[in-house]
Amino acid sequence: MNDDHGKNSSSVGGGTRRDRKDWPAQWFAQDTSARVVVGRDLKVLAVNHRAQTAIDRNDGLALRDGALSARDRRTAGELLAAVAAANCDGRFSVIGAGSRTAMLVEAVALNEGADSPVGLSLRDLSTPVEIDCADLEPIFGVTPGEHQVILHLLRGQSSSEIAQRSGKSILTVRTHVKRAYGKIGVKTRGQLFARLLPYLSIR
Repeated sequence: MNDDHGKNSSSVGGGTRRDRKDWPAQWFAQDTSARVVVGRDLKVLAVNHRAQTAIDRNDGLALRDGALSARDRRTAGELLAAVAAANCDGRFSVIGAGSRTAMLVEAVALNEGADSPVGLSLRDLSTPVEIDCADLEPIFGVTPGEHQVILHLLRGQSSSEIAQRSGKSILTVRTHVKRAYGKIGVKTRGQLFARLLPYLSIR
């Protein structure tokens, strides 16, 4: 199909794509989250580089003969149960709980129906959590210094640790915390996390 400018375009998901590149596949491949698409039988339909790396580093999971598999029966059962229970809203499970190979798995059915492929997001629970946050300055009116302190708080650091790492005095850090809490409308770190959750990327 040609558009008004004579360029090739095609309809994708209700929108129009103006070139022949497979942007969804490229986006999936470059995603910073570990993602795998499997059939209900665990046959791998797609896997991105981050997921391949996570699976290679994890002693509990493996890619064998084109399928996602577990190295022990218990983990295999948990993986199958997570995929079988997947729905369009997504479900979180921990597979290999209690072991050093535990993984958090979000399973999302990609279509309605029992035979729908399932998208899996994987996170190795033995690796540190990466937390990033949207720019809070235009949203809540925090200053750049307050924003940086908030990021450190969300990553689990104490005011003393923030002061030490940033080279600021403990008094300056506490002032930033107090002012940021006031602007965001919270009084505790738990409230801060809950209030900012929609603005966070956690990997």
